Amino acid sequence: MSVRHVTGALLVAVPLILTAGFTGLQTTFDYPSILRHPAGEVLTHFAAGGLDLHIYWYAMFFAALGLIPAAVGIALMNFKDHPFAAALAGTFGVVGGLVQSLGLLRWTVLVPGLAAAYTAPGATDLDKALATSAFDTANAYLGMGVGEHMGYLLTALFTVMVSLIIIKRWAAMAWLGFVLAAGVAFGMLELAQVPGAAMINAIAYMGWSLWAVVLGALILWRGQTVEVGMPVAA
Repeated sequence: MSVRHVTGALLVAVPLILTAGFTGLQTTFDYPSILRHPAGEVLTHFAAGGLDLHIYWYAMFFAALGLIPAAVGIALMNFKDHPFAAALAGTFGVVGGLVQSLGLLRWTVLVPGLAAAYTAPGATDLDKALATSAFDTANAYLGMGVGEHMGYLLTALFTVMVSLIIIKRWAAMAWLGFVLAAGVAFGMLELAQVPGAAMINAIAYMGWSLWAVVLGALILWRGQTVEVGMPVAA
């Protein structure tokens, strides 16, 4: 398989896997609303989730990792003629996939142990306090800080650079990418308690998933290396 085939396939697969995992978490774990509940409720609900819950988190984790080779593929496809734009797209995509996967990794590595400790039959008040404290700390740093705050920024920057890459060939997709990137980045303002930041971010991510699938299909269908073009003033 060529770089084009792998890159296009990943751009189609990553959003689909991400959506499947997210939908599963919505139905079985009340995600992401449950993150606004007390840590004890989250850990109790997680402990009762069973194998399905772990599968959904791993789907999200591997989807985030899948962005890394997709970004590398985009960079390789365009590096010869326009090295700067391609290098930035690859860098933002690789680091964005990495920070999001690190944020999600806490749900498959750290949280299961905390949930088990919190719900253990002989757990004392101190045991529960330690578990909830560790969960809150990990959720604030790895979740909101690394996975979301940095993830939103880097995903938006990746999308901007990819949109610049395709603007001469698929202008409508490029301008839509700019809009979606702004919506994704707007989610960073949730920490500042800006009204509507979380909702705008969620809508933008849904649109981004569809945008990435269409872009992947176009790359596979066209059968040619995407032409990089930077917009110029008239």
